[in-house]
Formats: sequence, structure tokens, C-alpha cells
Amino acid sequence: MKLKKKSYFLILNFFIIILFIFCKAASADKPFRVLVLPFNIHSEKDLSFLQKGIQDMLSSRLFIEDKVVLISQEETNQAIEDLSEPINEKNAYSLATELQADYVLIGSLTVFGESISTDARFIDVHQKKAVVVFSQIAQSQSDVISHINLFSGLISEKVFGQTAIAYQPPSAPSTPQPSTSKESEGDIRRHPETLWTQEKGTIIASSGSDQSSSSLKTTIWKSRTIPTKIKGLAVGDVDGDGKQETVFISGITVFVYRHDESRFVKVAEITSRRNNIHIGVDIADINKNGKAEIFVTNYNNTDQMNSFVLEWNGTEFVRILDKTNWYYRVLNVTDRGNILLGQKRGSSNEMFASGVYEMTWENGEYIPAQPQNLPNNMNIYGFNYGNVMNDGRELIVAFLRNDKVRILDSNGEEEWRSSEVFGGNTIYLERPLEWDEGDKDAKELLTKRYYLPHRIHVADLDRDGKNEIVLIKNNEVTKRSFQRIRSYSNGQVESLIWNQIGMNLKWKTQKISGYISDFVIGDFNNDGKDELVICNVSNTKLVIGKHKSYIVSWAMKE
Repeated sequence: MKLKKKSYFLILNFFIIILFIFCKAASADKPFRVLVLPFNIHSEKDLSFLQKGIQDMLSSRLFIEDKVVLISQEETNQAIEDLSEPINEKNAYSLATELQADYVLIGSLTVFGESISTDARFIDVHQKKAVVVFSQIAQSQSDVISHINLFSGLISEKVFGQTAIAYQPPSAPSTPQPSTSKESEGDIRRHPETLWTQEKGTIIASSGSDQSSSSLKTTIWKSRTIPTKIKGLAVGDVDGDGKQETVFISGITVFVYRHDESRFVKVAEITSRRNNIHIGVDIADINKNGKAEIFVTNYNNTDQMNSFVLEWNGTEFVRILDKTNWYYRVLNVTDRGNILLGQKRGSSNEMFASGVYEMTWENGEYIPAQPQNLPNNMNIYGFNYGNVMNDGRELIVAFLRNDKVRILDSNGEEEWRSSEVFGGNTIYLERPLEWDEGDKDAKELLTKRYYLPHRIHVADLDRDGKNEIVLIKNNEVTKRSFQRIRSYSNGQVESLIWNQIGMNLKWKTQKISGYISDFVIGDFNNDGKDELVICNVSNTKLVIGKHKSYIVSWAMKE
């Protein structure tokens, strides 16, 4: 009886092992499920047909009989129907899990005029990481087919072991590509030239005329994606070697880069304590020692101003002034060059103290010297001086609180006012007030946000002998319907010129998805000519909690 029982268990174990092996083999032969999500399209034109075409092309090229199956577009479209935000890595994982996919593909197309940038990721859902990352820029929108062929070939070869079809990528612009240099980690006591890390940018359009204006002839350069939210930028020679650097800020970090022979390379990175909030950056050689100072307007989490000034001392950037109660702004004024303006933070119930001053360097500090003749309702932000009507008079051009623009004479009399809004910032201050629990008006005043106006430039950027007013114009989703919240769908830069009756549009850049956080006019690429330089912040996030930005330069052709 015991022998029979033992034989029964042996036979049962044998069948269990056979069944396990059979199931494992069946599981190994099960094809991988791939979810191809619609690409995000960043363009001022309707390219929805291209979005569907890309999805079709990828689905057909990735299919491998008995090895890879594609989740149907019908099933995919049903799953994304209720999404309230653009497709990103976070919701891509959720959709892939819901549809039991092994891999998910996400991507985007960014269109600048006729040129196009394709960025995509093929993600292993189980490992939660991208196994193929793709980024290509081409001069023609027709090259998107080549991009898709190359991307799908890389996936087939690297992930599924299939031989990729030979492919020749589209020819890049004839721009010299220097060899890569690496940053020496931990060593900051050397000249910035030795601390560079390479960040290649690309000329993405060089044409007879810009797509948005028949009169604007440009070469457009775009940096690689910078994984932070750029809040402001400035251009100047900060190390005294005769070449211009680009300085930009995030919430707590100051970045110093330089464009040199088509490279955009890091010079330095200076990070403040985490209780600091950077709201502005400017560059000018005010102390006249041949090296431009970096003025960082900053406050801390207790609403106290904590601004500081950085300068290169030959080995590193050091603070030559710290914890000051000043807002700083540098203006480039015709026939006067760069001037530094300062305005103090007000008392507990004021964001700005009365009086905007031109600052000078004396005895190791910046002191208020010349008070500016401005109307009482204006502060240090959102105005400039210049011969804006090309009649020899220096006038004031300034933002109103509703983001419209006006021109004032030296007596403060208004000579012109725009009928449309410009600017559109995301940086704001909150009025710090103590309030009575029963006083609803005071409570509302406490929480009311004051959004800082953008810079205004007065310049002859297209070099035709006449000054223009150059302005940011971010297009807000809610049309400024809410006082506390601002969200932008796209932005562009516009140039206005006086035509004896009013300010007329002279040229504009094409719209860029996201919003423009700041812009400057300066010799960004060290070719001896000024360029229009903007920083753009994308609405799409690379990783949860992180933003992405990039810098674009428009070089005007004569």
C-alpha cells in the first residue's frame, strides 16, 4: 500500500514538472505586445494628418510575425479618450499597464518653419526604462519619414534582434563639429575654458525668409533640451576674455554657458541654498574692471530680498555682494550702453519701495545715484528708454498692469497705447500682509499675485537704421480670465515700429509651443553681431516634477 502511494506521488510530480515546462515554453513563445501612442505635435499649423501617419508607419514597421504584435489603433484611441493632459511618460505607463503592453512608444514632433525635430522613446514597461532613445533634426518636413524608418529600425535591431535595413540619415547642415571635451569634476579653480562640457546645438533653419514674416530673414539655432525650468537669461562677457557668455537661472541655480563654433558648452554652475527663489538675472560691467558682473535678483522663503552679485575672480565665480534688499535690472539704452537700475523691497505691506535709481559702484558696493523720472505706478520691471519714434526723443515704453503697452514722453504724458496685450510671465510676487480674520478684502489682498512684466527692448535688430520695440507675446490659455493662475499654449516675439500714426507690426517670429520665459538681444554666438535670444519652457515634462527648456537664437540677415 505504501509503495502504491509513493508511486502515485512520483507520477503526479512528473506531470506537474511537464506541465510547468510546457507552460513556460508557451509563455516564451508568446509575442510581445507593443503600444504605439500618438506623437505630440508642436506646430502652429494643423498637422493631425501627420500624427496618424506616423502611428500607421510605426505600427506596420514594428510588426514581426509570431514575435511582436501591435495593440490596435482603435483600442489605443479608446484608452486615451479620457486623458486630460498631453501624453507623457507617466500616463504612458498607466495606459501600457491597462492594455497589458510589454513596450510603449511615445514621441513628439517640433516644427520650426520648414525644418522638423523628431524626439521619441521606446520604453520597456516591466523594467520601467527607455531602451531606445531617438532624436533627429532635419531641414525639411519630408524627412520625418526617414526619421521613422531609422527609429523603427533601431528598435527592431536593438530590442528584438532583427537585422535593420541600411539607412542613410538626412544630410546635416555644413557646420563644423569640434571634438567633445569633458568637464573635470570637482576642480573649479581653473579658467572657465578648462571647465567646459559640450552641449551641441543645431542650426535648424537658414532661409531667405522666416515663415511668419516676408521681411524677416534669419538663421535659427536651437540648443539641446536643458532639463530645468529656465526663468531668466542674460548675455555678456563675464570672464573678461572678449567673448560673450550666456547666463541663465532656474529656481536656485545660476548656469554659465558659451556658444562657440556651433557648440553650446557649460562654463560653470552655481547653486544657492534651497530656501532661495531666483526671479531675475542681468549682466553688466558696472564696476568697470573688464569683467561683467552677474546680478541675481532673489528672495527667500520668508519673503525677504536676498539678492546677490557674482564676479569671476580668475579661478571661480564669487559673491562680491550678498543678501541685499534690492531688485536689479540692467537696461541697454541707446547712446548710453548698459545701465544698472535698482529698487528696494518695500515694508511689510509693499512689494516695492518708492523710487527706482540708476546704481553706481563706489567703495566696494552699488549705491543709488540717479533717481529715475517715472510715473508713480511704475516699478523697476517692464519698461525701457529709447528713440522709439525715430524722431530723436528719448521716450519711455512700458507695460501697464493689464499687459498692454504704452509710450510716455519725458513729462509722463501718454503718446500711444496698444489695443492688444503682450508679455505674459509665470514669475510672480505675493503681497505680504497681516490681515484680520474677519476682513475678507484684506485676505484677498494678501493672496493676490503680482506677475512681473517681461523685458522690453528698443533696438534696430534688422539693421535698417530705424529702432523698433521688441516684445514677448505669450498666448494664455484662459485669456487672463483668472487673477491667480496663468497658463500659456505658445509664444512668439514681435517687433513694432512707429509709422507716424501708431506702432505697427514689422516682423514676428513663428509661434513656439510652451511659453517664452525671457529674451535678450546680444552677441550670443560671438560673431560680432547681435542676435535675438529667447528661452522657451515646454508644457511637456520629461520626468514627473521636472521641466525642460531650450534656448533659441535668431540671427538676422541683412
